[in-house]
Amino acid sequence: MLNKLALVLLFFLSTQAAANDFARFKVAQGKGQFSQAKHFTFLKRAIKSQGNFVIHDQHVYWHTLSPVSSEMLLLPNGIYRRLESTKAYKILTQDKQINSLLAKLLSGDINESDWSIAASNDEHCYNLIPKLKDVAALFTNVNLCSLDESQRSIVLTDQQNNKTEIMMVFTSKELTKNDMDVVKLTH
Repeated sequence: MLNKLALVLLFFLSTQAAANDFARFKVAQGKGQFSQAKHFTFLKRAIKSQGNFVIHDQHVYWHTLSPVSSEMLLLPNGIYRRLESTKAYKILTQDKQINSLLAKLLSGDINESDWSIAASNDEHCYNLIPKLKDVAALFTNVNLCSLDESQRSIVLTDQQNNKTEIMMVFTSKELTKNDMDVVKLTH
């Protein structure tokens, strides 16, 4: 009986510690570089891209530099994209739940009410399963890892088992005025 009680207590304490461990992912502001590899089940090789990002207060600027230059803004009111050849951003989606969840994911603001959390083999990682049906239609699983204070890995798996691997490397938590401007739709 005492062993069972000790196991239950140990399980409770370990799940509470894990539940509170999302703070290491949260970034109020920062900037850096990313690399991304999209693995489609029907292709032998991944489609790779890289670029820069800026995060400020759950607003995310995502600038792909190669293979094709494009800019994306993830804002609470929408996700916007601009190709190098165009001046204005075009709206991709105005679904506030999806916008918010993606911005939170990239800025590390993980809310347990948005995700079912599954165990991971790596102590630095979490498997997140979206609770919102609209988000679950986009991807079935997110593997989120904090490799160290400046690096994080995100692997998104969609309904067809295609995977998008994103490696984010933070180079600074300080933002310039220009950095602050790029996370606004008006720049």
